[in-house]
Amino acid sequence: MVNKESVDYTLYLVTDSTMLPEGKTLLFQVEQGLKNGVTMVQLREKDTDAKTFVAEALAVKKICDSFNVPLIINDRVDVALAIDASGIHVGQEDIPIPMVRKLVGPDKIVGWSVGKVEEVDRLAEWGPDMIDYIGVGTVFETQTKKDIKKIPMGPEGVSRILTRLEEKKCDWIRTVAIGGLHPDNIGRVLFQAQALNGKRSVDGISIVSDIMASHDAGQSTRILRQILDKGSFHFFEGSEEAKDASTIKENVKKLAPLIHHITNRVHQNFGANVALAIGCSPIMSEVAEEFEDLSKIPHSVLLLNSGTVADISVLQHAVKTYNAQKRPIVFDPVGFSASSARLVLNKKVLSAGQFACIKGNTGEIMGVSGLGGNMKGVDSCGEDTLETRIKATQLVAFKYRTVAVCTGEIDVVADGSVSSTAPLKRGLGASPAELPYELIKGEDVPLFGRITASGCSLGTVIAGFIGAAAEESIYSAVLQAVSLYKLAGTKANVTAKGSGSFLVGLVDNLYNVMEE
Repeated sequence: MVNKESVDYTLYLVTDSTMLPEGKTLLFQVEQGLKNGVTMVQLREKDTDAKTFVAEALAVKKICDSFNVPLIINDRVDVALAIDASGIHVGQEDIPIPMVRKLVGPDKIVGWSVGKVEEVDRLAEWGPDMIDYIGVGTVFETQTKKDIKKIPMGPEGVSRILTRLEEKKCDWIRTVAIGGLHPDNIGRVLFQAQALNGKRSVDGISIVSDIMASHDAGQSTRILRQILDKGSFHFFEGSEEAKDASTIKENVKKLAPLIHHITNRVHQNFGANVALAIGCSPIMSEVAEEFEDLSKIPHSVLLLNSGTVADISVLQHAVKTYNAQKRPIVFDPVGFSASSARLVLNKKVLSAGQFACIKGNTGEIMGVSGLGGNMKGVDSCGEDTLETRIKATQLVAFKYRTVAVCTGEIDVVADGSVSSTAPLKRGLGASPAELPYELIKGEDVPLFGRITASGCSLGTVIAGFIGAAAEESIYSAVLQAVSLYKLAGTKANVTAKGSGSFLVGLVDNLYNVMEE
């Protein structure tokens, strides 16, 4: 009998015999997984008759026992009891948990699929004698479950579940993230999925296709374990020349980073001129076929601006392509919740990858943070205190492990990328309120609000500075970019006769400030 208290949930394999490669058997794939780091196995065979399922379960149990790894049976309490499996996993529409626990007794492991905070409230009411762990998901879209009804929750959704577990003091519950998890996104899930008090992250990752469908299940398992055992992650390959933050401005001029703009139509011409003014090379492209080539250019950076609602598949592809090349992305969620269509699009983009910086006005940052946020079209409206803006910016920085910028008369910049650690189980040990932030003050420049795309072009400057920065100096790069842009606007305001001359003066002063 497996000791429930000592179960290791790190790499949880769920079987599916329908995806086995030619010449491979379920038993062989399971054994290869166990030999190379799988710590838990769930036998899930939806379309198998009872007799075959029992025979298969006995064979899998024999292998699991030889590695002292728990075998969990999906749905079938009768099979779990018949073969004396370590435990049972059931979904929301299966046998009620109190009945499952009554049938299997106190010593078996009981797992439950959870996708809503209300379900956490229910297990909290049941107390520690019912459920041992929960499968949290679905995280991303997956083809594994053909009858899937849940909308993918992304890492943010996992964080909501973890946060509620902490709020309800469910310290006995272990957690396994499940759904669409692969080597290209596991690190990001571990990095971003954290309880808001900083005291809990997931206990493990559940995998199906990357082992069951692999032609080399052993090697695939080793790759997964390498990711899970890291404990820290590096998503951007920065410029080695700019490890010293004081050299970033000079590095921008020397390296002339390529700023790939996927931005709104109003911003394109102005953004290109701003990029050239600070010494960068702009390109405007929504052609998915060239994203990989652009992302491979040294010092390239993606500025993703959702002002013009584009095809979501193109935006997701851009994010994944730049992430794959470890090139930084600046995301400007324009009009975050101005319409239902824009809200859905922005949330899907946020769930698609890892961002070096997320920048927005007060309404946008308030919306992304989850604290609210009033929008009039793409503009922020309503009154929010500086304290609230700081809190919202820190929340965005924490939730997405990024540098967050909230623009306004006083700009707020918060650093959620201070630590690249993402330990299983323990959490970060820091809450959003503990993240460092800076306030960037300047003279009031009302003309910023009388020209188009002024906020969008701040994104261009931030992108240029990040493209010339080292990973560890991204926060400094953003602070310098925001300060420089504010200074150029202040200088342009002195000589401007109106909004037209201010726009020209802003570009001129960006050029002059860079040359100073």
